[in-house]
Amino acid sequence: MPQILKSKPQFCCWKYEERSGRKTKVPYNPVTGKRAKADKQDTFKDFSSAIATISKYDGIGFLVGNDICVIDLDDCFDSSGKLKPVTQIVVEAFSGCYMEHSPSEKGLHIFFKATGFNFDKTKYYINNRKLGVEVYVGGATNRFVTVTGNVYADGDIAEKSNELQMILDKYMLRPTPVKQILDTESQSYLSDKSVVEKALKSANGERFKALWQGDTSGYASASEADLALCGMLAFWCSRDIGQMDRLFRQSGLMRDKWDRPQSGSTYGMITIEKAIANATEIYKPGGKRSSVTEDFGECSLTGFKPESNARYPWTDIGASRLFADYYKSFARYVPERKMWFCYENGIWIPDVGNLKVMEMCKSLANQLLTYALTIQDEHQRKAYIDYCRKWQSRRYRETVLKDAQSVYPISMAEFDQDPQVLNCANGTLFLISMDFHPHNSEDRLTKISGVKYDPEAKSERWDRFIHEIMSGDEEKAKFLQKAFGYSISGDTRYECLFVLYGATTRNGKGTLCESILKVLGSYGCTARPETISLKKNNNSSSPSEDIARLAGVRFVNISEPSRGLVLNAAQVKSMTGGDTINARFLHENSFDFSPKFKLYINTNYLPVITDMTLFSSGRVVIIPFERHFDENEQDKSLKREFAKPKNQSAILNWLIEGYQLLKKEGFTLPDSVKTATEAYKRDSDKIALFFEDALEESPNSEVRTSEVYARYQRWCSANGCYSENARNFKQALTAIARVERKRPRSGGGMTTMLIGYKLTEEEFFLI
Repeated sequence: MPQILKSKPQFCCWKYEERSGRKTKVPYNPVTGKRAKADKQDTFKDFSSAIATISKYDGIGFLVGNDICVIDLDDCFDSSGKLKPVTQIVVEAFSGCYMEHSPSEKGLHIFFKATGFNFDKTKYYINNRKLGVEVYVGGATNRFVTVTGNVYADGDIAEKSNELQMILDKYMLRPTPVKQILDTESQSYLSDKSVVEKALKSANGERFKALWQGDTSGYASASEADLALCGMLAFWCSRDIGQMDRLFRQSGLMRDKWDRPQSGSTYGMITIEKAIANATEIYKPGGKRSSVTEDFGECSLTGFKPESNARYPWTDIGASRLFADYYKSFARYVPERKMWFCYENGIWIPDVGNLKVMEMCKSLANQLLTYALTIQDEHQRKAYIDYCRKWQSRRYRETVLKDAQSVYPISMAEFDQDPQVLNCANGTLFLISMDFHPHNSEDRLTKISGVKYDPEAKSERWDRFIHEIMSGDEEKAKFLQKAFGYSISGDTRYECLFVLYGATTRNGKGTLCESILKVLGSYGCTARPETISLKKNNNSSSPSEDIARLAGVRFVNISEPSRGLVLNAAQVKSMTGGDTINARFLHENSFDFSPKFKLYINTNYLPVITDMTLFSSGRVVIIPFERHFDENEQDKSLKREFAKPKNQSAILNWLIEGYQLLKKEGFTLPDSVKTATEAYKRDSDKIALFFEDALEESPNSEVRTSEVYARYQRWCSANGCYSENARNFKQALTAIARVERKRPRSGGGMTTMLIGYKLTEEEFFLI
């Protein structure tokens, strides 16, 4: 126990006593033997006095106060003896502090200092019984805590004010009182008509429709049905009491009881207050919309107070700020792209030609005129109407948009940051927790799959298709599912590309890739084979649009590269390595992005690889497609079948399941994949093949490397192979055999010699 704790005259003894049928710990003054009182510190004594009389009691205790605080954690350990999650977080936050076991040994007491800490009991709980966390702070609590000396973690009485505040905010925050919510100005963003329309179209639309029509089936009472409808209205009306009451009166649940006096209010108002208190979220413009300005048609400018707010002077600067603030969740300028991005239908999209922001600016111009008419002061109203008329000019709106660019600029790097989020047609799926949320502009997603997420969707035909194209090899089929499941996240940890190789045609790989592309929507794209090919002339300053368009993409399909295409090893390493990539579109600034994509090459001809480090680093994985479907076996309707919405949702589930398997098991290459990849590696190592064909081991022999290289060039020409330059060739030789710079035995000057080998007779073996 720290000496600073022992030095405090704040100790007592305690013993168990039964009160109201349950045992409780009662404190005693160790000197007088009388009961100690937590609100009177003089009834507590020094540590030595408590220890001297401990034999008469069940234990000793410490009075919290004088800046020393205690956190009391109950039920801290699981069945294996490990700390439970909440306990783990608290213990880590207070590392370095003295901690000891409670008398039951199931809990922990953490002693620390929080100098001058002001504990707001109206905002924070002292005891969160649900989590088993209790906080003792002097002045806020007159409590003593048991002291056992049974050390869990040795430490000091460290200053932890910041950590205490973090724990309070995380675990001890009281819910906002109903009155406080009601006292807050709540302004709905929607008209009554729009509230009903949006609620009917929402995920809970059927439930809302039933309640709206007066159907209380499924509820224990009519009152529960009333509260359920009010709960939905609280969300869509943004807790606007007047609108909630007005709409409820239009519903099929309305009856005389709504206006019945009750507890100084009415039954209806009490029900609305309960619903508002339970409404942790409210509707704000930012969900899926059919047009840029739909959510703002009903939106009030009242909260901005543009006629009197100092942020919005009646100048170009004030106008640009108003536009930027008003549409902040829907329009942001991206300097690297030299254009606005607008939020629409669940994603942020580039506004080519400023067409969408111009429509927004028109809408705001019209709303300002309407708003100006509501200003009470006649002189101010007239002056503001005159100012708002300026907004009706196209030239003025162009100035507003130009000035607004600098208010809230955003970089490309701020989009699509979370690799574990998948944007679906009907909401956003978080791949770690598998939580599914409505679309939100703050997620800053630029891609969307276009398929509705339905966890129950299944397709027997898709499962059979996978079985068929994998020739019934269950191990390879599972690997294929994991390889394609890898594409739904932005995770690139495995740093590899997949080659879907089938020497024959009609093997299903094209149908597979096209179906996956349709499911992934804008998360997937096709790329030209030239994107990864070795080019003779490469100008690094020219636009790299083929790379720039891959920002935010996760699945890249390169279909049917031509025979003899040579892979650009440096480009492939860059694209699969996870390092930041710089690219630019034509006539735009360059920008950096972290690659989230995986490469899938769908081919009947394997690309030529000259850099064998692509194999040694595990960047190339071959998935063989060995099945050939004869004419009578081909199902010409498969692509149309897999494009049906129900089957697309099932394919999405297949991908999600594959990714879950990958996270759990990792990539374990099946024998068929290992064999195919090794064969590709062996065939790609042309220098090793040449070595086998043209050289034979001879311990006492030596040969000039220049002669070997000349033979190598002739061998490559005869076999139609790409030949390495002399420098790379010599480097490759040193990895296979002994190479020295010396004088040849046959005479002559210093040169590079291959030792222990000789050239065979010049016969060329075709590979």
